[in-house]
Amino acid sequence: MARDEIAVVQLLWELLNRKTGELGNVSFLPQKPAYNKDIVVEQPFERSTPEEQGISSEYIADMVRELRNCSAAHMHQLMIIRNKHVIYEGGFSPYPAGVWHVTYSMCKSVTNMAIGFLVDDGRLKLEDHLIDFIEPESLIDRVKMKDITIRNMLTMSTGVAFNETGAISGNDWVNGYFRSKVKFTPGSQFEYNSMNTYMLSAIVGKITGVTMFEFLKPRLFEPLGITQVFWEESPQGITKGGWGLFIRQEDAAKLGQLYMQKGIWNGKRIISEKWIEESTKLQIQPDKDDGYGYHIWMDVRPESFTYNGMLGQNVHCYPDIDTIVVTNAGNGEVFQGGRMTTIIRKYFGPDFHPADKLEPNPAAFHFLEVAKREAEGTIYRPDSIEGGGWSRASRRRKDNKKIQDTKSLLNKLNGVVYKMRDKGVGLFPLIMQVVHNNYTGGITKIRFRHDEQRLFIDFLEGQETHTIGMGFLRPEITHIDMNGEDYLTSVLGRFGTNEDGVIVLTLQIAYIEEATERQLKIYFPDKDHIELHWDEIPGNTMITDTLEMITMGSGNLSPFVDKLMENIPLNLLKRNITGTIQPAVKADRMTREDADTGFVTSTAGIVG
Repeated sequence: MARDEIAVVQLLWELLNRKTGELGNVSFLPQKPAYNKDIVVEQPFERSTPEEQGISSEYIADMVRELRNCSAAHMHQLMIIRNKHVIYEGGFSPYPAGVWHVTYSMCKSVTNMAIGFLVDDGRLKLEDHLIDFIEPESLIDRVKMKDITIRNMLTMSTGVAFNETGAISGNDWVNGYFRSKVKFTPGSQFEYNSMNTYMLSAIVGKITGVTMFEFLKPRLFEPLGITQVFWEESPQGITKGGWGLFIRQEDAAKLGQLYMQKGIWNGKRIISEKWIEESTKLQIQPDKDDGYGYHIWMDVRPESFTYNGMLGQNVHCYPDIDTIVVTNAGNGEVFQGGRMTTIIRKYFGPDFHPADKLEPNPAAFHFLEVAKREAEGTIYRPDSIEGGGWSRASRRRKDNKKIQDTKSLLNKLNGVVYKMRDKGVGLFPLIMQVVHNNYTGGITKIRFRHDEQRLFIDFLEGQETHTIGMGFLRPEITHIDMNGEDYLTSVLGRFGTNEDGVIVLTLQIAYIEEATERQLKIYFPDKDHIELHWDEIPGNTMITDTLEMITMGSGNLSPFVDKLMENIPLNLLKRNITGTIQPAVKADRMTREDADTGFVTSTAGIVG
């Protein structure tokens, strides 16, 4: 049995036994820097009202409200650009606008640009073969991979079975790719595989002598004024290519605008028009999805295209109306096909024809501003208040009473420490652990503290203390250090009771730079015990389907492993994965003598 097959079996075994803390088979070195809010956007787009660019503010407001009210869309950020002017930019609470965001597969389209530069330079041709640049270790692998071209990798038609599972199976993803099966004749059909993009990144590194990220800085990012950007590397020091890019919305929009301008930026040719035309037209047709170019998806308008990443990371480009719609979200969309995409296409589909310019409409623009503030959570929505509404004074009285009741509960918890019975659950969502190869060792203790304004919860995870702050009326922004990587979170909490009268503290932990949230409900049945119920968004169904796809749909396994998997009931696998994603962990109150051992008390990461 090959090492990669063993890794798949190990993954399934650990999922079945709910051992999330033991999933990591990849060497980990911290890479991700902290987001720096003080770095301003260089070469920003001009700002404008929608009316000045031919679109009604009320029309945009209707779309914002529909996206906000659609729980399946689970929006984080939205930006709309028309005629090179930003006509809308805003976040969806608790996600602020302007913070960089993980892109997932959206960055495959940026890898396309790196390949385009090399083609333009004459250093690479689409009919060149993979093995011309990277030599497999064995003659068998060389023969097996000899027909795979650059074009095959760009169109997801290599037939190579080594897929996303490779990112958790070990350190050597290049040789994992070469050791894998080739399931069909290269170029004969479409099969999405992020490892094709990774190999393209490896080729860029071979040709240029630097990582693809470093290669793109002077050729792409710097000319466009993109300075706040980061791209993860594999354990071999290769830019991941198909995922791992963090970028701000406005900078992502520049990448779309560059292609809509046929490669010209500020009057200077950045990339050839020929490459853009070839990349953004239909090159291969997937069975069910939209058409596919060179790492770029076709969209519904004439000559439109999309840089698409799972869970709602998109740059929709509509050249015929000179419009770009950029989305960041945390929904269940793997490709373009969920409620968020449906809403975007409802408003910017083929039937939408904006004017050149509309008359100013202050009332409509005010309507849009209200919709934006509602989405950002900075004003109360009238329809969110029961009983026909309340006055500001009565709202303050109710809020004050809630604060007093909460403080009474907190006094009993201040300084109390609980020890976990099950140490396999961490603060990091499972999908983030897998994508970033940053795995948790599990929480061993939890401690409660409070001051006059906030509740602090300390999670002892390995040797690290993660401190989150919870405001009584608004989310707290917290920096969390996860094995040396900084992640920005927003924590919103509330006290309540369940149907049995048990006190419940509910925490919504949003990873602001990510597409994933952690939900935690802490039950207090008595003073000596608590029970922690964990969940994460985008949700169990999406995660189980994805894990099923990458573990059981690879076609890369020996008959022995295939038989083994056939004997694992799918419902058992899904049930245990559910238990891994949504675990319930009990904890016991500790005595004062050893309760605080291991904690490092700090509120330095709490920014308010």
